[in-house]
Amino acid sequence: MSYKKMFPMFKNNKKFVYLDNAALTQKPYSVIEAGNEFYTKYSISTRTSDSKLGVYVLNKLNQARENIAKFLDAQPDEFIFTSGTTESLNLIAKMLSKWFDSGEIILTYFNHNSNVLPYIENFNDSKFKFIFAETEEDIINNINVNTRIIALPQLSNNIPKKFNLDLIYKKAKSVNAIVINDAAQAIAHSKVSLSNCDVIAFSANKIFGPMGVGGLVVKQELLTKLHPAKWGGGQVNDVQMCNWNLKPNISRFEPGTPNLPGIFQFNQAIEFIKKIGYKKIVQKEAILSEYLIKRLKEIKDIQIETYPDSNIVLFNIGIYSPQDIASYLGHKNIYVRSGVFCAHNFRMLNKFSKSYVRVSLSFYNSKKDIDKLIEALKQGGDFLDFI
Repeated sequence: MSYKKMFPMFKNNKKFVYLDNAALTQKPYSVIEAGNEFYTKYSISTRTSDSKLGVYVLNKLNQARENIAKFLDAQPDEFIFTSGTTESLNLIAKMLSKWFDSGEIILTYFNHNSNVLPYIENFNDSKFKFIFAETEEDIINNINVNTRIIALPQLSNNIPKKFNLDLIYKKAKSVNAIVINDAAQAIAHSKVSLSNCDVIAFSANKIFGPMGVGGLVVKQELLTKLHPAKWGGGQVNDVQMCNWNLKPNISRFEPGTPNLPGIFQFNQAIEFIKKIGYKKIVQKEAILSEYLIKRLKEIKDIQIETYPDSNIVLFNIGIYSPQDIASYLGHKNIYVRSGVFCAHNFRMLNKFSKSYVRVSLSFYNSKKDIDKLIEALKQGGDFLDFI
């Protein structure tokens, strides 16, 4: 079956070879239609709730929250709509900074900058110590009574890396430390659950959904202790001059008009993944990964960084700049990424190169996509030598 038929981007761009799925996934017809339907059939604000359409929209919003939360083994009142992973991670860091006054924060060398900078900026007091870990063994060995936060990616977007959250969470709970799962990459390829962490952050655009919407999922026992980090309409129960109080529900964390079309598209993206199923996604991507690595080995002077079945494969070729390779491929309508992928700290580990070309696969890719990539790389030597 050709899954590409589900995605108009491929229909409208016949020569489009898209291998940058870690940055953004393409959108199926069903997701796009969910946005169009809002704007053409019931485009009003949730604040206009005292109306027929208002009740419909509010119910649809509540259903979306419930459905997405359930997908993550969470309750609806544990799910906060955000603009994406970056906002989610910034919000949780800022809220936690009001709670802790000292301690240790464990990060990994493979964290995206969005899962590093919010802690540096919000916990910049000398009373906080930052520890960077390479492996899950390093993380577990560094957890102690002073550990306050452990923030890591379930699956990284750079050096192909997985962490066993079950083991890490078990040790973290023994000292009451909070585990934050940056699931931006993992959620398109494997099960993500609130059962083995305290916080989940992710974006819809990584899971075949729209840009500009995402989720922050926080266990209720923790959420009840946190104070919102942003303010505005919709979260207020009552205001009298300078005295005011918050609503007692999840709305207190969502001021402002929600991105309704994005949320409805987000919900449809979750339905799309459920329909395809992680089993099929993993099987297809494993086959493609094996084929990609096999074909890349045909390229002279190539160095490959990956692990079996990974949907992310990094490589360098001889003395050629990764940026030049990515630019060369991009001008042949083959889309990859180059650089450090907003994760600068992995360069501190000398075993890795300072920059790579990244190929990131999705289940809708094909062996033909990979063949076109390899053919272009084999043809590119003279051009790359020139630039």
